[in-house]
Amino acid sequence: MIRLELCTDQLDPELREAILEVIYEELRIGPGMVTADGDFELVLKKCNESLEDAPCFKINDALFAHVTPERVRQLIRARKRR
Repeated sequence: MIRLELCTDQLDPELREAILEVIYEELRIGPGMVTADGDFELVLKKCNESLEDAPCFKINDALFAHVTPERVRQLIRARKRR
């Protein structure tokens, strides 16, 4: 299972909703949910990363800083193809 974590530290509410919308469009899940096939899990979490790196998105243990909704879409699509 691939664990997706959206770090909520210093995350603008509008940006958070835009990122969550992309995740829903791609995987049809919201926070605390797992995809029907069991491949992805989404969690909102305080990650305590540097404020300079926000917004942050983790895929398993890999951290991605300064993410945008489109970057999150790219990251998810790259893993859906595997």
